[in-house]
Amino acid sequence: MGSTLTQLVHIAGNTIIQFTETDPALLNVDAVVEEQDTNLILGKSPVILDTIESFPAMVKKIEQQTCEKVGNVLVKQSVPIRFIAIVYDVEHTPIGEKTWIEEAILNILAHCDKYRIKTLAMPLLGTSYGKLEEESIIQLLQNSLIQNRRQTLKKIFIYRNLN
Repeated sequence: MGSTLTQLVHIAGNTIIQFTETDPALLNVDAVVEEQDTNLILGKSPVILDTIESFPAMVKKIEQQTCEKVGNVLVKQSVPIRFIAIVYDVEHTPIGEKTWIEEAILNILAHCDKYRIKTLAMPLLGTSYGKLEEESIIQLLQNSLIQNRRQTLKKIFIYRNLN
């Protein structure tokens, strides 16, 4: 992210967009957006959720795994609420597409309304792994906010993805 971008504050609809270098865990926000791929394999660190006793059990678990749909947003009930935006598909070239980001942004805004989110922290979706243009993602976000003026969302902090 260019240093000039981090100084910018945008207003879109009724929402202020502010760039920050602060770790999202340190921001006092109602919700945090995280980027993820369809297989839920991208992330900060591998976490073993449960151990599998045998190889056949592991194969069965892999066969039962379902892929998430790009553009979808999963909600994890925590404090702050976590929105997991599915914006990458590692089996697709390129790994990220602008239309997926646009759909994810609309879904994030819908969840913000549903959960009455006033403050949100999020990365510039699609720019850390997908190498999409930062300016075009900012424009997508601004356009979505302008089209959805009635939402409760008042401020978005854009943080640098710390993978």
